[in-house]
Amino acid sequence: MGEQAVEDIAENPIEKPGANTAHRVLYDGQCEICQGCVSWLKALDRENKTICLPISVEVLSAVDSRLQMDECLRQLHVVTPTSEIHVGWDAVACLARLFPSTWLIGALGQRFPFRSAGRFFYGFVAKNRYSLSKCRGGACRVAKPEAVRRKAKLGAFWSCYTLGFFIRVPLVLWAGIKAAGQRANIFARTYHKRLDLPNGKLTILFLNGMLPNTVPLLFGELFTAIIYDGIAIDPGSPKMRWSLARHLRQVKPKITKVVATHAHEEHVGNLNWLAEVTGAPVYVSEMTARFLTPFKRLPWVRATIIGQPPDLKQPYHLLGETIDTESGYLQVIETPGHCDDHIALYDPKEKVLLAGDAFMGSYFATPNPDVDSRKWLVSLERLMELDIEILVEGHGHIHTLRTDIPDFPGVVIREDPKVAISQKLAYMRWLREQIEAGFQEGLPVRVIEASCFPWGRRTSWESCATDECIRLLSLGHFSRTELVRSFVRTDGEQLPTVYEVRISGGE
Repeated sequence: MGEQAVEDIAENPIEKPGANTAHRVLYDGQCEICQGCVSWLKALDRENKTICLPISVEVLSAVDSRLQMDECLRQLHVVTPTSEIHVGWDAVACLARLFPSTWLIGALGQRFPFRSAGRFFYGFVAKNRYSLSKCRGGACRVAKPEAVRRKAKLGAFWSCYTLGFFIRVPLVLWAGIKAAGQRANIFARTYHKRLDLPNGKLTILFLNGMLPNTVPLLFGELFTAIIYDGIAIDPGSPKMRWSLARHLRQVKPKITKVVATHAHEEHVGNLNWLAEVTGAPVYVSEMTARFLTPFKRLPWVRATIIGQPPDLKQPYHLLGETIDTESGYLQVIETPGHCDDHIALYDPKEKVLLAGDAFMGSYFATPNPDVDSRKWLVSLERLMELDIEILVEGHGHIHTLRTDIPDFPGVVIREDPKVAISQKLAYMRWLREQIEAGFQEGLPVRVIEASCFPWGRRTSWESCATDECIRLLSLGHFSRTELVRSFVRTDGEQLPTVYEVRISGGE
């Protein structure tokens, strides 16, 4: 997905422009209700009248020396530009008066009897704050973690988490509508199109098919085949074959080899066909060859939409450490994680990384059930050692700052590829910490999943509608739950038959 960077609500009160002229809002960064309210505050605040700061010792000392940790943990604190401190319900009313749409609430909230009612309700919530949420990565890390964990109950956690979600429902729906429009726009601009990049070495063919087209429209995942310096990479599934043939008739590229980065159906379904049409030999890794001979039966949803690939036919060749191209060579880099057999291809001369699905956006949240995120972390660390100027994802997105790469909104992303990889590494390391801590505490998987998608992160609620739609339509094969399982999965774990061979490495 072309996903927006994670927006942690934490901001630096010292470095933030206009910090001295804004209301600084000190809130509990682990409370889902607080996070929900802060999301609305950010949506209302189009003129940057506020700065939202989750509580920590460093933040409190930087904002105002009068702020005390225990008091701030009990209830909301707002420090005005004139250094006045408003607490609890009075802080809520102060913030409400800043915006035209909520001004009346703030004005009435300062008068009897509304002020008394507001203080009573807010005081009740503040008094029972430790019972309202299971401590999972916020205030409990800066004060009294053991006390919070002893008092917090899972029933209260779900109440708090659910309320936080319903506070955000309008924002979630609006984000879903905007994302759907963006996906439709990108799909329309890439339909039957190709993208030619520097020196004619790199061509990206956008593939289509009647049923496969539902995927980019619903979820934003484009289907592509890549031709790099005479090598055709990941030529799509059988249901995209007519689209690939159409491109080949128009472009008439010289193809000397056909390569697959891994054995997923949208990457390998046309290997044999393309080899027969072009006379080019097929190259795959040894593990990919095992997965494709024979290819396991796909779940019916994936087989219906994407298409069941045929078994790989002889003759084919096994990839070594490098593979020759028309004018040079590509390094073959083992990058397990997305699946056990994954490889990436790297041109050290042009500094181009053909990543396949080893990189799928910095915050990809609904993986396939054969992901092993611990292996993926190691693979991403390996990729960080490369000198990369152009990163090409297996589903069409390109990350680069090079000016010789033409603009293509929604496809070409103007960012340093190493920065994109480092963001994904940081996100996955944070996930690993959350998930390992959750299992050590003996929490249920659903609770751990919720803690990995707190409503305080924009990527959690902005992608919520799309992620849950993916879960529903794939019958659970792609979901946020699989992301949690991917950090604790073992080779001996029994999964649906189609995935067993991938998890065990074919043994």
